Amino acid sequence: MEETRIEGVVRYSSGGIRVYRIPVESFPNHVTNVHLLLDGEPTLIDVGFNSDTGRTDLERGFAVVRQAFGELVSLEAVSNIVITHGHGDHFGMLEHPKLKGKRLYMSPPDTKVIKDYQSEYQAWKQYVATLAQEAGCHVNLDELFDHDRLAFCQGDFELIEVHDLQKIIGSCTVHHTPGHSPGHICIGCGPFIFLGDHLLSVTTPHQVPKSGWSGVGLQVYLDSLVKVAGLGFPLGLPAHEEVICSIKARAREIELFHYQRLDELHNLCREEKNLYELTRDYYARHPELIQASTIDALVTGDFILALEEIKAHVEYLLDNGRLLTTAGGEDVPRYRWN
Repeated sequence: MEETRIEGVVRYSSGGIRVYRIPVESFPNHVTNVHLLLDGEPTLIDVGFNSDTGRTDLERGFAVVRQAFGELVSLEAVSNIVITHGHGDHFGMLEHPKLKGKRLYMSPPDTKVIKDYQSEYQAWKQYVATLAQEAGCHVNLDELFDHDRLAFCQGDFELIEVHDLQKIIGSCTVHHTPGHSPGHICIGCGPFIFLGDHLLSVTTPHQVPKSGWSGVGLQVYLDSLVKVAGLGFPLGLPAHEEVICSIKARAREIELFHYQRLDELHNLCREEKNLYELTRDYYARHPELIQASTIDALVTGDFILALEEIKAHVEYLLDNGRLLTTAGGEDVPRYRWN
């Protein structure tokens, strides 16, 4: 395998397969790696979010691929788009007019965001309201960035729902890896596996409570982590951060991180706590994980992520008999050591 970097774009090649990593700033300080796969028909693996900067980054990346790497390819020439999972920083660029009319591959549990995004977004906001109530705190939903409307619909694409081990697009194989989302998929092609958000090189991927969405939860994620670690791909290409040269080693690091977090949360519940208190106390010990001194200093979106992360771990501890739930006032459960 060969790696070449020019003007921020990275090419990975093996045999006749070429992959170009194009960094796209989906949100301020949040970069999505859009991968252009050239193995037969031009294919994009994830597309980023349709911000002004994101569109500029994507167009500029394609210009570098043409001018510096000599590939005769453009956004219009892309035939296929694979979305690894239904989070906006991976599919939002589908609004781009030059991406309309393509074949769009996704796993069925996540295609709801394409078929009826507005309803899914409203369901998510209701879920957040319920999560905050159960946590014993308040979340101001008006402070969330308004993603109610995206300028695309199912009819803009040839939507193809894919399943585990299905062969698609040349030599690509789908690997269903639920956990970060119900329909998260990784895509294997030659020596490469496109990891989406399943494994990242530095960050531990976000966990979602199974009580909020069917098909997720920490146990589901850990099972998928073991699955990908055993597939034997030499190089992992995640949708954020850098390449992963040892998927098995990185998977083990992430696994150990979660087990350590579970032990810490278990110990914190020697004194009975609700979800807000447990989240507050855990991140007071680990402010480096939230880049803030307290969870109350977080913007609303990041505060929600913190609650979700801890609740996913609390559910795991409850399922394994390490925590007990006690009655709380106003439908606010409390947790204690068992």
